[in-house]
Amino acid sequence: MKNPVFILFLLVFFEVGNTSAQPRTDTLWLSLQEAASRALTHSTATRKARWERRATELRLAGQRREALMPRTELLLNTDYVPAPPTAFLPATLFGGQEGAYVPATLGQPWQFFASVCVEQALFDESVRRLAPAAALTASLQDLLVERSEEEVIFQTASLFYQALQARALLRALNAHLSQLEALERMVQLRLDNDQAVRTDVQRIQAAIAGLQASRHELNGGIEALLQGIQFLCGIPLDQTVALVLPDTVNEEVLALPSNLEQTVTYRLLEGRLSLLRIQERSARAKGLPRLSFYAEAGILSQRTDVRFTDPNERWYPVGRVGLRLTWPLLEGYRSRYSREHLRLQMHLGESERDDYARARDLEIRQARTQWENALRTLRARKQALVLAREVVAQLQLAYQNGVAPLSDVLSTQTALAEAETQYEQQVFSCRLAEVKWLKAAGLLRNLLN
Repeated sequence: MKNPVFILFLLVFFEVGNTSAQPRTDTLWLSLQEAASRALTHSTATRKARWERRATELRLAGQRREALMPRTELLLNTDYVPAPPTAFLPATLFGGQEGAYVPATLGQPWQFFASVCVEQALFDESVRRLAPAAALTASLQDLLVERSEEEVIFQTASLFYQALQARALLRALNAHLSQLEALERMVQLRLDNDQAVRTDVQRIQAAIAGLQASRHELNGGIEALLQGIQFLCGIPLDQTVALVLPDTVNEEVLALPSNLEQTVTYRLLEGRLSLLRIQERSARAKGLPRLSFYAEAGILSQRTDVRFTDPNERWYPVGRVGLRLTWPLLEGYRSRYSREHLRLQMHLGESERDDYARARDLEIRQARTQWENALRTLRARKQALVLAREVVAQLQLAYQNGVAPLSDVLSTQTALAEAETQYEQQVFSCRLAEVKWLKAAGLLRNLLN
């Protein structure tokens, strides 16, 4: 134990352990733009959509390469024919009479064949009609990534404004609590001078206790909202986070252009409908003829036994080159049900697209109305807050001069607290209405700017 190196090691070990056990005390300030950017980076749904897009790109690249490269086959065939076929050959080949035929056995019992066949498609109308589907499928995957990103932005913005709203309510509650504590000290001083009764102090203390209980509940809600934001943004939960207040409410947000075709959901529905049309046209072309080029080269040998490696036996070359025209006569009848299924899917897609267009129009109208009502209510709440502050100041002065009763002062303090709470709630109600409007208009990415 007297080894100085061992003692130094113990000191360093315990110091590191104490440091790692302590929570981080540095504060990370987050704006809405930074929180949304972090959420987009750490979102599991967004990463999954990107991986699926990459998997689709690889699958499409493999299909394109498969369509361009010729089909190559290596064929090795060994047959045993115990009864070779018999053919009747003209007898004149063997010095016989004219018009007579001689039976002859063709081939040997053991037959060996090896070949390499290469076939390249030259024309296939079904494949040609399906070619645009590759680019369309890739664009649909991009839209799925964009939609998942918009969902992450909307969720982050909602939590961000809810946390700021709760923080603003906490500030208003603390301000009201400070006013009540100052009033308590003033009433206590009047009680000491026999100018007030004990009941007045107790009434104020009861109001203070109620506000303190509300403050504890509000602190718990704020902590939960901040942890939700940290989870979305990939920030460690032991990291202290503070939210940056945004600028004033932008009343010109309704002037932004909102077009149905710019929303991700509408483009996704329209793209899926276009993909179904391409697939239906390709299915109708499956009954058309197909043209391909082929070439085959091989060797053939026929023997009386299985010894195909015998060097005394010969191998004979086989080769052919040509064009192959294939016309599946009954393919159109077989694919009739698949075509009918695709047509039904197209009708379903058109109905879903039209329903979304109507629902989106309703959402736009409701979001606009909610935003306009929120602005009008915000102006009214601001006026009520100014009046409540003036009334409280006047009644406190009157109470100090012994003109107004304490009940009037407490009621006006309560009214001021309600006015401040309603104003702070309305400020962020406008913010949330703005987010809903941008979501309905397909402009959520404006929050990143």
